[in-house]
This record gives sequence, structure tokens and C-alpha cells, in this order.
Amino acid sequence: MSCLQTRQLVHRYRDDLVLDGIDLDVPAGSIYGFLGPNGAGKTTTLRLLLGLLACEGGEIRVFGRRLQDDRRGLLRRIGSMIETPSFYEHLTARENLLLLQRIHRCPKARIDEVLELVGLAGTGRKRAGMFSLGMKQRLGIAIALLHGPELLILDEPTNGLDPNGIVEMRALLRHLNRERAMTLLVSSHLLAEVERLVTHVGILHRGRLLFQGPIDALRARQCATRLLVLRTDDDVAAQARLAQAGHVARIEERRLVLPALDDAGVVAIVRDLVGAGIGVREVGGSRDDLESLFLDMVDPAIAREAA
Repeated sequence: MSCLQTRQLVHRYRDDLVLDGIDLDVPAGSIYGFLGPNGAGKTTTLRLLLGLLACEGGEIRVFGRRLQDDRRGLLRRIGSMIETPSFYEHLTARENLLLLQRIHRCPKARIDEVLELVGLAGTGRKRAGMFSLGMKQRLGIAIALLHGPELLILDEPTNGLDPNGIVEMRALLRHLNRERAMTLLVSSHLLAEVERLVTHVGILHRGRLLFQGPIDALRARQCATRLLVLRTDDDVAAQARLAQAGHVARIEERRLVLPALDDAGVVAIVRDLVGAGIGVREVGGSRDDLESLFLDMVDPAIAREAA
């Protein structure tokens, strides 16, 4: 069952086509990683989902209903933090939440509950403007959680955090999903940063959705694209020898590239080449991580340089 869907979502800034027919499908109960390079259109998409930009074309459905049919009612069930958190820096965390509690008309008990949840219960009378970047991000999430949303939309929630802050943020988001049964849509430009967190992925580039599905499907795609790289004394002769053994290899930049083999297969072809008098100087592989696959999708030229 889908928590959020878009169909052929289109948006333009003046004459520039920013989103070109985006079909998002965020399953209920998932942590959906919305990934893409800076400028891919992620923030524009999130603004459209929240009604902060007018929808120029396509359809947005939240909890099965069209956003335009019940915008106010649906947004009550959504919490969000887009770009930098917004709050009053001269007020404490609790005072910021007290103002919003009156707007949302939720119980005052929610204030202490969300402060405890995000790890800001002990900040006392410290003004929010004196918070570290990580604490400000946590306050932004506390604000988004105050009214008890079912769907949480976060734009680059780990942006600018140190490694420890990223780990803490990941733990908080995982807790919200697992213990509070909350669906999360999290945007980022770094796959390596979120691959340990998400259950589903959508990869956006230049306004187009290049991939969408469970993270396991992306990992399966990664396995299918792994490569074995050989450097030999005579690549032409080695290519012909490999062909005799049923291996299709191509010569690229003074090296042989062929589909990855298991350890036994690698040992067998190296032994065969050496036995045929062809020296093998190096055995390696393409970069074996999801970030390299992400780069290969959004910019193959960059991926080749990184390999």
C-alpha cells in the first residue's frame, strides 16, 4: 500500500523544465531515500508534495487522496523539514515548541515528549541560536513531529553534520520508523550516507527518475554490474585466450574488463593466462559499492574517473 504517490509530476522555472514526469511511489511504513545530485530537482519535488509550490502538471496523492482535494486535512498528517530548520533563535527549544503547540492545538505533553525523543530534553534555558548544527537539526525534527504526523518528509537532514551526528540522526530516524510506525521520505545527494538507513530508493537526475524500488533491488543491480579488471603484458593475446575459455572481455585504457567471477574463477583464468605465457600484472575490480553505481547512473563519465 502506498503512502504517497505522484503521477507524471511536471514543474518548470520560467522556461527550464525542472521535473519531467516524475512517478514517485512511497510505500507505507518505509524509509524512502530520495536521492540525486544537487540541482536534480529533489527540493522542488518536496515543495510540490507539501503544497509550497503550485502543481503545474500531474497528480499528487497522499494516503490515497488527491492533495488538491483535501490539502489542509492531508497536511495535518505530514511533518516536514525543508532545507534549514525554521525557528526563533532567541527562544529556547521548549518556547519554540510552545508557540507551535498553540497553533497545532495539540496537548502540551507533546512538547516534553518530542524533546525527549530527539535528545533535547536537557537543553533548559539555552537559546536555540546557541545550539550546535546537530542540535538545530534535531529541533527542526522536533517541530516536524510535534503534531504527531504519520508521514515525515526531510530534506537533507544530515547536511553539515559530523560523522557522529550522522550516526545519531540515522538512529533517530530508524527509531521513528520502527518504534513509531512512521513513514519517512528522506532526500540526500549521497547514497553512501543513507544506504544503511533506507528500505526503498528513488534516484532523480535532471528531473527524471532513473531508478525506484527496494534497496535490495538496487543491490542486485549492483551485483549484476560488477566487473573484473586485468592488466597483462599482452592484452590482445589475453583477450583471445579468454575468449577460447568462454569469457567475453573488452580492452579499455590498457586493461581487460570482463564480468566479475568468483574467487575460483579468477584463479582459473589467471592460471590459464600465465600457463599460456601471458604475464598478469594486476587483478582487481571496479569499485564495489552502491555509491559507484549511483554515480554510474547519474554521470557515467564521473563514475569511470572514480573507478
